Amino acid sequence: MVFQLRRNDGSAGAYSSGTYVAPDGRATHLARADFELRPLEYWNSPETGARYPVKWRITVPRLKIALECEAAIPGQELVSRENTYWEGAVRYSGSGRGAGYLEMTGYAKPLRM
Repeated sequence: MVFQLRRNDGSAGAYSSGTYVAPDGRATHLARADFELRPLEYWNSPETGARYPVKWRITVPRLKIALECEAAIPGQELVSRENTYWEGAVRYSGSGRGAGYLEMTGYAKPLRM
């Protein structure tokens, strides 16, 4: 599990981090410098005009992890008066395989707290 907090300019915030859980159950903390999230493909919302990354390259070099994360369905945007965000099912392939969940906020407009 990794998360990336984005600054206003889109760069990764210092508090981004993650956790790797090995098959034996041992957990390893991942600092921001331990992983890279790189967008590969985007989906443009016809409703809000937001541009969401829907395919990612995830690497954790020191653990020899290289994954691609791809949205099961690109158009998983949820629009409300308060906040608009993208959340939904994703598939993973590469040095590991599986299914998961991705949430992205702040692409359509800044979040209201």
